[in-house]
Amino acid sequence: MSLKLDATDRKLLALVQADGKASLQDLAEAAGLSPSPCWRRIKRMEEAGLIRGYVARLDPKLLGLHALAYVFVTLVDHHEDTMARFARLVGQEERIVECASVTGSADYILKVAAKDPEDLERFLMRGILASGLVRESQTHFILRQTKTRSPWPLLD
Repeated sequence: MSLKLDATDRKLLALVQADGKASLQDLAEAAGLSPSPCWRRIKRMEEAGLIRGYVARLDPKLLGLHALAYVFVTLVDHHEDTMARFARLVGQEERIVECASVTGSADYILKVAAKDPEDLERFLMRGILASGLVRESQTHFILRQTKTRSPWPLLD
């Protein structure tokens, strides 16, 4: 089911993407609404699953995470059980901050955070590769991030 969005909904979405901590009063004023209709619109988008939550963005370096990498993973096979086990492994590993099934030579791309390159190597060797689910992996260290988060485009 597709949620119908009007210009005011898009304005509210842009505002919450820019500042998820904004007060209802601030959102209402910026969108040209009173608080009650603003709250109803946001509640409708939350209930529809369009707004999936609110999070704080943290600086990984200040958390001691100085090694970020994209790891391309090819599974040993494409059996349903293998894919389900890999999904469980990914879900349990907090160092894996993103995972996507992709087209091309790899099956998945993971974004992994670690303290340093040695910590990343230990994690890969003792975790991902030791699982018996991975046939091949290729790691690309992130040297510099020029864009780490941006609002989703709100197209008509």
